[in-house]
Amino acid sequence: MALGLPSFDEATERRFDEWREARLRDALVWPIGAGAISLLTFVIWDLVLDPSRFWLVMPIRLAASASILWCAWSISHRPAMPLLPMAMVAVTAGTGCVGLTQYLLADGFLYGPAGLAIFPTVSAICVTRARLVPLVNLPSALLVGGLLWADGQTGFPLFNTISFFATGIFAAYVLAHALERTARYGFRLELQLEAEARLDPLTGIANRRRLEEQGEQEVARARRFRRPLSMLLLDLDHFKSVNDRYGHAIGDHVLRAVARLVGNNLRQTDLFARLGGEEFVALLPETDLETAQSLAEQLRHLLSFTPLRHEGAEIEVTASIGVAAYCPELASVAAILRAADEALYAAKAGGRNQVVVVRRAEAG
Repeated sequence: MALGLPSFDEATERRFDEWREARLRDALVWPIGAGAISLLTFVIWDLVLDPSRFWLVMPIRLAASASILWCAWSISHRPAMPLLPMAMVAVTAGTGCVGLTQYLLADGFLYGPAGLAIFPTVSAICVTRARLVPLVNLPSALLVGGLLWADGQTGFPLFNTISFFATGIFAAYVLAHALERTARYGFRLELQLEAEARLDPLTGIANRRRLEEQGEQEVARARRFRRPLSMLLLDLDHFKSVNDRYGHAIGDHVLRAVARLVGNNLRQTDLFARLGGEEFVALLPETDLETAQSLAEQLRHLLSFTPLRHEGAEIEVTASIGVAAYCPELASVAAILRAADEALYAAKAGGRNQVVVVRRAEAG
């Protein structure tokens, strides 16, 4: 956590940048457009300060406003265009316009240094990260420095002008830091909600939604690279009798215990999910049908010989398991799941506490 900001792993940091940029694009169009209009309102200041050069600086303001409006249009209509360059152009156009007009008007730097703090300050809302504020303002800093040197500013006027400009950048960094902090907490909450939406609330393992999403990715990978992919569909035998005899609270404990027991005997690369009720599914990448069948027998044996204990009660649990694998006939998660369900039904019909395998790949 740098400077009080919540941090993520590298991949999630990239997601955060994309997430933040998408929201900034939606929010920036009107503020940037307002900045372009505000530049034009300062023509009154030009006219009051130096009427003789009013028409000299007017084209500068028009050009800068047009540039800023182009940035606003690009941010809104060209999502493929990176946000950072657009922010740099808009901020540089605004600050550059203020600096040029002050350079060209008589005593401009003396009477208008506060104007140099405006666009550096508002640059805070144009960046996804606070650390980008100095970068966005770098072209403006070089331009303003060159104008001050060309104007021959020295002493207090020079110090005053630089102070206003630096204050704008500092204020932008502080504001950008606060905005980024808020955004990061919002993004972290969104990640938590996203994760919870893919978890079964009772057992804490994956739910059907995550199985479908991740399963399609695994099927696509198996198809593309011609790699094996298998699935186990596990159903607890006579689970209704557990609820009837011990109550639903004990039944929930049994489901959590089964999820923990089976999950601990799978690989990290396997996906274990609860479909609902007492049905569970294990998606096994890089696993052929024979290996999946062997694993299913191990799990069945493990459940049969591991009585679950809760508050003095010893509860025996067995499971029927259907096994299926990806093949040309079963080329989607839904198709593999249907085949595994057929095998599970056969295991139930055959007396329960057994494993049945679908071998359509060989038959086809």
